[in-house]
Amino acid sequence: MILITSAKYSSSDFTLEFGKIPPSFLPLGNKRLYEYQIELFKNFNQKIFLSLPNDFKLSKFDEKKLKKLNAEILFVPNNLSLGESVVYCLNICCAFDEKLYILHGDTFFKELIFKENSLQVAKVKENYDWAYLNDEFNILSKTLENDLILAGAYSFPHPQFLIKCIVENNYSFVDGMKSYSKAYAFDIIKNDTWLDFGLITSYFHSKKAVSTQRNFNSIDISNGYIKKSSSWQEKIKAEINWFDNLPKELFIYTPKVITYEDSYEIEYLCNNTLAELYVFGKLPSYVWKRIFKSLKEFLDKLHSFKSADKDINFNCKEKTLKRLQEFSKQSGIDLHKNIVINSKSYPSILTLVDKLDFYMNHMNEFSLIHGDFCFSNIMYDFRAGAIKTFDPRGFDFNGKITLYGDKKYDFAKLVHSVFGLYDFIIAGFFECKFNGNNIEFFIEEDVNILDIQKEFLNIFDIDDNIKALTLHLFLSMLPLHNDFKEKQMVFLANAFILYDKFFKESK
Repeated sequence: MILITSAKYSSSDFTLEFGKIPPSFLPLGNKRLYEYQIELFKNFNQKIFLSLPNDFKLSKFDEKKLKKLNAEILFVPNNLSLGESVVYCLNICCAFDEKLYILHGDTFFKELIFKENSLQVAKVKENYDWAYLNDEFNILSKTLENDLILAGAYSFPHPQFLIKCIVENNYSFVDGMKSYSKAYAFDIIKNDTWLDFGLITSYFHSKKAVSTQRNFNSIDISNGYIKKSSSWQEKIKAEINWFDNLPKELFIYTPKVITYEDSYEIEYLCNNTLAELYVFGKLPSYVWKRIFKSLKEFLDKLHSFKSADKDINFNCKEKTLKRLQEFSKQSGIDLHKNIVINSKSYPSILTLVDKLDFYMNHMNEFSLIHGDFCFSNIMYDFRAGAIKTFDPRGFDFNGKITLYGDKKYDFAKLVHSVFGLYDFIIAGFFECKFNGNNIEFFIEEDVNILDIQKEFLNIFDIDDNIKALTLHLFLSMLPLHNDFKEKQMVFLANAFILYDKFFKESK
């Protein structure tokens, strides 16, 4: 059997960033850490168990994901030591004639290969109270270097004897392993691919190993900077122009940037994106209130800069109609045909676009904007109490490079994340079935998300124009997600559901 030990909540440093979550539930590359951990054992043909704190509330989609990954949950009483927790789990589910593999929930490896009776070890990286491989362990090879620590992955051919050793050593897991090794000497495997997720500092360093990027971007992380280049050269030039011409009063809201002719380097910050916090975290709504105030402070300053240039195209309807034609060709969806969502009949996609005209205002001034101010492009520094934003748009809908545009577009991007749950959809937190113009879909909204949305409305004045722009965002992005049809259909259905929520239920 395989046991991933994640029955103790991550330390208080993580609670500050995410709320109370177990280590295996930390975000990594738009997934949870447990997905990567379980993947390590895909060829082992063994039952996988994941231990969690007894009072941890599992979402419907995590439950579904873990079931799909063939991982069984073991809820463990809170406040047990590691040794007590391991013994508790093994007493519930261990077949004592099977090998036992243990992986700690705050540990990951890029590569993981076990020997018969072995410990994974690594060179110490941080000043911390690690469990060292010392002379009290009985090991087969005595030629290893000093300062090696236990890296959190072990194989035991004799699990029943391991339980006995842990119990006899006052439930100390490490001391139990030392006793176990007296009877069964360990083979030592030095694994340089170890990534630690147990300390907040090492968590951010380990995250560098897994990056999320769009297919037209190239990202390279080194020397504390992320180098960004792209096959879409005009996009990179637009971003460079935005950073080069940003008023100095706004520098505190962006990472440090070094620009070149066809690429730029941006400081790697040890912060999480708002998308990670919203989708994977469990922060209370009063913390989000602080975050939203910081967002508003930035946008108020940003939008205070105006442009005299009137030759800027931010005609959302024109852009949406062009994108919808592309989407129709890709999908075969008839834009003129009524659509059925969750057994309710709606007018056609083009009818919805026309209905939005009623809520759209004529633009008479252009402000300095970010242009892609969604949660995945914003970080929050909890220690400084301030946001950092990156990946600006930098051009209008004609491709003209400019820092200016419709300020309501920035607010719509936020609503797109907060109410449209865009980042939940990107992370796969939905269920969807579709057949032609008939779509069934579901996104789970827990009580905390609803409380966060209320806080957002207390900070921001979201008018009907912004709501209509939000629906345009969902419709215009459809052809950009042609690689994942289910996601595409959820974006489409979400536009209709949000129309009801924004313009019918609110009246």
